[in-house]
Amino acid sequence: MVRDMDVLIAGGGVAGLEALLGLREVAGERVQLTVVAPDPDFTYRPMAVAEPFAVGQARRVPLSDIAADAGAEVVIDAVVGVDDAAGQVRLASGGTRSFDALLVAAGARAVQGVEGATTWWPGGDAEPFGGLLRDIEEGYSKRLAIVVPPGAVWPLPAYELAIMTAGEARELGHDDVQITVVTPERSALSVFGPDASAAAAEELERAGVRLVTGAVATRAAGGGLSLDPSGDRLDVQRVVAVPRLVGPAIEGLAADDEGFVLTGEDGRVQGASRTWAAGDGIDSPLKFGALATHQARVAIAGIARLAGVEDPPDPGEPVLEGRLLLGTRRTRRLRGDGDGEGAPLWWPQGKVAGAYLPRWLAEHGFAPPVLAVDAPDEGIEIRRPVRELADEAQQLFDVRRRYRIADADLASLGRQMRSMRRDR
Repeated sequence: MVRDMDVLIAGGGVAGLEALLGLREVAGERVQLTVVAPDPDFTYRPMAVAEPFAVGQARRVPLSDIAADAGAEVVIDAVVGVDDAAGQVRLASGGTRSFDALLVAAGARAVQGVEGATTWWPGGDAEPFGGLLRDIEEGYSKRLAIVVPPGAVWPLPAYELAIMTAGEARELGHDDVQITVVTPERSALSVFGPDASAAAAEELERAGVRLVTGAVATRAAGGGLSLDPSGDRLDVQRVVAVPRLVGPAIEGLAADDEGFVLTGEDGRVQGASRTWAAGDGIDSPLKFGALATHQARVAIAGIARLAGVEDPPDPGEPVLEGRLLLGTRRTRRLRGDGDGEGAPLWWPQGKVAGAYLPRWLAEHGFAPPVLAVDAPDEGIEIRRPVRELADEAQQLFDVRRRYRIADADLASLGRQMRSMRRDR
């Protein structure tokens, strides 16, 4: 009798849960599933960008609920080391777990994008940005920069925050608040394509928000921001930045200088035979939910074959798909119910695209079934295969390489992993 294959999933985010549910559906009883995650809940963030404005909130879903439906065990811990040859992971608590196949979906770590800035992202603490809004209301802050840092980021929240803040300032009776978005992108939201980029620039202009592209912002001596490579100075009183991301830096896995896991096209970690990786923690300049869940489905296919599934579903090619809610001839101000009129800038509302996790969230009342919600008439339809984003991705990658994180530990780990690959 063939023993069920022990599959360990490290991470309880979008990619990890897509893989958990997908493996149960595709591989059935051929696999025994275990999820190792440091947080007992999955944070579902369709309206988290609106939390500082007291109109939306993230929702927390117990991992145990999702795991129960998948017939999986949950271990509240974190994977900090992997021995692929021995089939064993080392846990932060000091223990170990064995595996026949491993999927690392540990995500990325958010770090400060601009020194001294208020760092905020969907799912982060809303209070710091809420404090800034109170300063605007009381007339203390008149010049604000919202910065997209170099490196691996998802830039959309910066644009949402800028447009929402402009609308909030006017609602509060302050028409003299100057807001500037600074980004290393060639154009606003360049990964969405030229039509969307032009619409984003129009929307910012209509909201009274200045846009500076192709620039990396750093703190200037004496206050404000210095913009590289132009050398221009931006005179602002307050700076808000979405975070820069760095990889999970898991010992034993091939990684770059910033800790991102290196994988092949099949999702398998470089130099490994039974370890795959997916999600924000792998080496990719683009970070968004649809790509993370696609990477998970690539890993599902590989692990399912290892478990004896002859013809697992083909994940197809990754596609950036949705609708960018711009070009409405009015400035958007979010509402907490997440309806079509008050939704964030990206549709579908849940911002989680995938084959398995979105369906589970809808069936359990955490998200509307996408097919049951009509796409809004407004905005710009986006459908871009990731392969068509090569130029934008390369530009973002080049900027990231030029402005590396000054983290000696991460750099040391990257050199160690490269040395291990050469020695094999």
